[in-house]
Order: sequence, then C-alpha cells, then structure tokens
Amino acid sequence: MNKKKKIAVFGVKGFPAFGGAARANENIVNHLGSKYDYTIYAIDTHTNKNGKYNGYYQKVFKGYNGKRFNTLIYYVKSVCHALFWGKYDIVQINHTSSGFIAPLLRIRYKVVGTARGIIPEDDNKWNGFDKYLFDVSAYLFFRFSNRAISVSKPHIDAFKKYTNKEVFYIPNGIDVDPKAQTSNASRGDYILFAAGRVISLKGAHILLQALNNIKYLGETIIIGDLNHTPAYKTHLINLSENLNIEYTGLIKEKELLFSKIRMAKLFVFPSFNEGMSNMLLEVGSLKTPLICSDIPENRAVFDDSEVLFFKTGDSIDLAEKIDWANSNYSEMQIKAERAYDKLKSDYSWNDIAKKYSEIYESLTQ
Repeated sequence: MNKKKKIAVFGVKGFPAFGGAARANENIVNHLGSKYDYTIYAIDTHTNKNGKYNGYYQKVFKGYNGKRFNTLIYYVKSVCHALFWGKYDIVQINHTSSGFIAPLLRIRYKVVGTARGIIPEDDNKWNGFDKYLFDVSAYLFFRFSNRAISVSKPHIDAFKKYTNKEVFYIPNGIDVDPKAQTSNASRGDYILFAAGRVISLKGAHILLQALNNIKYLGETIIIGDLNHTPAYKTHLINLSENLNIEYTGLIKEKELLFSKIRMAKLFVFPSFNEGMSNMLLEVGSLKTPLICSDIPENRAVFDDSEVLFFKTGDSIDLAEKIDWANSNYSEMQIKAERAYDKLKSDYSWNDIAKKYSEIYESLTQ
C-alpha cells in the first residue's frame, strides 16, 4: 500500500471554516483527505480544534490582539514549524499577500500557491505603503511558487505583471444542497446581504442607499463582522436610520448561515471586487434569487439568464433592480433555477479537488 503524500496548508487560519478562503480549502481537504495526509496551520483566534480533527491534523498556535500582528505571528510560527519540524511533500499557500513566506518554504519544499484575489487601487482599507508591500509579496508569491493557481479567470491577465509562468485557473466550487430542491416553497420575505468582513469593498452601503432611494420598509438582514473598519460601521448605521435593518454579526455556523440564505426572498451581492466568491456560489447552490454587481468576477460565473445584474456602485440602478425583482419574482425564481443548474454541472467540488490533485501529482512524480 502506497504511503499518503503529506501536504501542509498555510493562510486559512483554521477549520471549521468561516471565511471564504478557509471554506474553499476545507472543501478541498475534505474531498482529498482519503488520498493525502493534510496538516493545517491554524491559530486559536479562528479555531480550538488542535490535533487530529475530521481526518486531518491541525496545528493551532496561540493568537494575539491586533489583526496585523496576529497574522504576522501566525505566519512566522507556521513557517518556523514547517522548516524545523515539518516533513511534507508539498506546501500549499493561499493569497498573494502570503508570498513573503514562499522563498523560505522553498528552502525545503515544493510550493503550490493559490491566488484568491487582487488588491484593487481604490481599496481604502490599505494605505500606499501597505499596497507596495502587497505588490512585493505578490511578486514573491509567483516567483517562488512551483505552481501558481488563480481562482478567478479575469485576474490571470493582471498577474502577468508578476510572472511569465503559466497561472492555472481552478475556480472555487460548491456541494449542491439537496434541501434547495424544495426551498422555493418556504421562502421568507426579507432581503439578505452577507459577507465575512463587512467592509466598503463588499458594497453594503450601496444596498442601503438603494433601499433608502425606494423608501423600502421591508425587512433586510445584514450578516457579517462590522468591526474591521469602525468608520464604515458608523456610516452603515447612519444609512440604516430609516430602514428596517437587522445586523446579526458574523455567523460562523455553516448550517445557521445557510438556513438564513435558504429562507431569503432575495440575496443582494453588491461587491466592488472579488477573487471568486464562495458566498456567491453558495447562494446560487441554495436557489436563492440573486441580484449582483456586474464586476467581471461575477460575470465569469453567471450570465443575465441566471442572475439579475446591476451597475457596480450605482445605488439608483440597484434600487430599480430590487423593485423589478419584487414585481417579477417568478422570473427571479427561474433565474435561480438556471444558476443552480450551472453550478451543479460546472462547479462541483469533487471535480475541482481532482484538479488540485493533478497539480500535486505533477510535482511529486
């Protein structure tokens, strides 16, 4: 019997997952766990499942206050452990921002890097120096990865400024929810927005502006962590003053989150920038009708027959689309069925995991 090849995963901070990259990696690990021996480098701000868990090993380090410091310490501890105590065939890193660890990992290992998005020029969360560091890290990510993957097809052209290597396109995926088969009969009457981090690039303010434009009095639920940018949180609260908004905070439990999505009348996805959104795929897999910004990353997944698009950043256009969706709800349900069929045929995690396996095998034969 052949011994399983050992793979270490960096940049997801822990399972069970509640962030986009972590959810994607958790699905890949779950589908390939019988074939490979996985170690997940994690931190206790994100998980308490230390040791053997769900068929893989999770090394959980102590976390610290301060998001940036916490992230830096996580990477430093993870790399030191991998170099001095680890024994792997391949290491998998996530996000171009983790590229600064790639040269160190290459001292001992083959590196597979998965790029999960780009830092847009208008991202006001980061200052100019931050963006310079991200740029350097992205160069190192592509320079030192033996294989580079992008979850977004539109981003592959943008990555050409960092590398002449082939960048493989492997999207995120979904496991189709069987409960979606009968979900239309039990919809609630609320509009839903959800993101792990509710920051300006996710566009929640565009939704609230649109609802104010049409003086919408129906229930709207906002799911996600509001505390990443305090000034933006205040802005959203002010926009909510004359609306019927419920802020739930971050929902980490997958089943609870999915039940909220499954019951929503409409899901609005007004993001300005994405890699490839797990949330977008998951909403589609639950047959919840979608109104989406028309960014290239969203149009790379769905077309006009499957979701209702609005002009990115245009709250007036979004207001009109919300009105149209409510008045033509049977058409929205037809679109949702088509989106579901697209995901089922083209974005199965089982098929996507096989593509990762092919990458691993190409480096270890």
